[in-house]
Amino acid sequence: MHHVTKVHFGPTLSEVRTKVDSKRPILRYLVDRREGFQNIHPKELLHSDFSCFHSPFSLPDMGEAVSLLLTVVKSNRKILLYGDRDSDGVSSTCLLAFFLKSHPEFQSANLEVMVSSESDPYGLCKEAVSKIKKAKPDLLITLDFGSSQADEIDELTSLGIQVIVLDHHEVPVRIPKNCALINPRRTDSEYPEKKICTAALSFKLVTAILFHQSSEWNQYYSKTILAEDGSKVVQYFQNGIKLSSETTSTINFSNTTVNPYPEDFSTNIPLDDERKLFYYQCQKIPQFFEQLEEETDLAGIGTITDMMPLVGENRHFVKLALESLTKLYIGDKKRKGLKELLKELKLNPNGITTKDLGWSIGPVVNAAGRMGKTEEAVSLLLSESESDAKIRAKLLLSINEERKERTKRNMDRVERYFARKPERTGKEVVYCYEPDMEPGVSGIVATRMVDTYKKPAIFIAPDNGDARGSIRSYGQENVLQLLESLSHHFLHFGGHPEAGGFSITIDQLPKFESELYEKAKLWLDEDNQSKNIHQIETDFTVLPEEMGDKLLKEWKDLEPFGQGNPDIKLGIKNAKAIHLTPLSGGKHVRFHIVGSGSLKFMIWNKGEEFQNFMSKHGSFDLVGSLEENFYQGRKTLQFIVEWFGISESDGSY
Repeated sequence: MHHVTKVHFGPTLSEVRTKVDSKRPILRYLVDRREGFQNIHPKELLHSDFSCFHSPFSLPDMGEAVSLLLTVVKSNRKILLYGDRDSDGVSSTCLLAFFLKSHPEFQSANLEVMVSSESDPYGLCKEAVSKIKKAKPDLLITLDFGSSQADEIDELTSLGIQVIVLDHHEVPVRIPKNCALINPRRTDSEYPEKKICTAALSFKLVTAILFHQSSEWNQYYSKTILAEDGSKVVQYFQNGIKLSSETTSTINFSNTTVNPYPEDFSTNIPLDDERKLFYYQCQKIPQFFEQLEEETDLAGIGTITDMMPLVGENRHFVKLALESLTKLYIGDKKRKGLKELLKELKLNPNGITTKDLGWSIGPVVNAAGRMGKTEEAVSLLLSESESDAKIRAKLLLSINEERKERTKRNMDRVERYFARKPERTGKEVVYCYEPDMEPGVSGIVATRMVDTYKKPAIFIAPDNGDARGSIRSYGQENVLQLLESLSHHFLHFGGHPEAGGFSITIDQLPKFESELYEKAKLWLDEDNQSKNIHQIETDFTVLPEEMGDKLLKEWKDLEPFGQGNPDIKLGIKNAKAIHLTPLSGGKHVRFHIVGSGSLKFMIWNKGEEFQNFMSKHGSFDLVGSLEENFYQGRKTLQFIVEWFGISESDGSY
């Protein structure tokens, strides 16, 4: 852990309070340093409600998808929801399925739910297409895949199956034409947010369905503004979208009812014209927000677990999800399965946190897919009775324990692998494959390899006669570009710029590995040596006595923390450890430092390394973050150590 090349210690708290002119200088300083927060109104930073969301109808094909779905429901034809096996796929599938099953107008819908199984490659693979044909749906809705599978969709639509795709993955040059493709990454998408997960798109579809069913659907609104030359210009809106001049030129507004833009309508948060109008229209619809409130929970879980940047709408999704889940925990809501899961996880009933989503709820939902039992997660989330939900929640937790044990066994094998072949850690990409590796947890293992070796990492395990691998980025590199350059080796591949996956035949692996290193050199640009330097930059340098609940409250309003909005990183210089306690046989360690009072410091997975380091050094520098910990009914504050070591003596590095 102390091998970090450079650590830059940020300003002291007293320096920031002296130099930043604000009633809340610490918060102001942090906001100004975070790109995702620099162009939003302070009130939108501090508060979240449904007014913060954009109209779903600016997503491509959303109107067509809603009309198609409603037509199929009303004619009692069969709908098949087919979701991916990961947490986003499960969350998006269950969000839409639960809405259709529980809403009074759709309860009689002829609905079937499927998810990818253990042996299936990603997306609309041959096995998935075969299952879909056997199910004989009139309407297929794919969730978290489909954008890159035009040929398969053409095959299904040629059989008379209508298709809606909800997906957020990269869109290829050729996209499926004979379907409604709702993907914010489409080049023709006017949606303001590009990086939202499929669970959020499910929420958008539900929002659009409810709006479509109201009297506000297709209503026109107009607003008169002054142009730069002083002339008056009339702007028209419909379904929360400002209409283009090309569109308005085809409409005869003299024969159409046009409502005035609600200039006097006020909101808690200053909004742009489109969001303000859409919120105004939605609040006119009876029980609109009450119906949507419960749908935010799974959208938030999908957002966190699929590592979406926590800025813009994603931040609001997560904040509203935390509120919804807390109400679910202590109240009598419809989602019995999710409530029982919260209880089994023994989370704090006084407030579900982002950490709970990312480290407790999400991994348990994800574990089912990793262990080839995705159906168990779906069955829990769609449970309709408390007794059934209790049984399924316990089962899902036992599956997660199996996943942890499998991950541990694979990590032990990885460590032995690189101990035998240390030269492989010097390559541009860290690569690991052994015939005795276990499938299902390749993404977790690849992520831990990145954490250990500070490089992009690929982990591959045998899987049903072939092999399946995961790649994770270390910095800003786009792993899909590397996979694309090696795609001739794969059976299937896909993913995000930060994380990808692929399937490959066993006999192709030697050729793949050989070409991998050559392609990786070009991909990473070996002349740019800065990419091989691991740097840590802290937000603040603090004194031990400055840390506590009061300091944590200084930046509480920046939560939720996660991808795109990292937790506040603190640096401590010349710390002296006392009361050191090894945990789990020395794997982890807990200690205090002189001057910090009762605050506990935790180091995970590097306990022996820290103890060896301590035997040689009396004082050291630390980098880490403060967090609240809830255990056995008590909430305490602790400092999670990211790095320990001795920085250079110039005070900066």
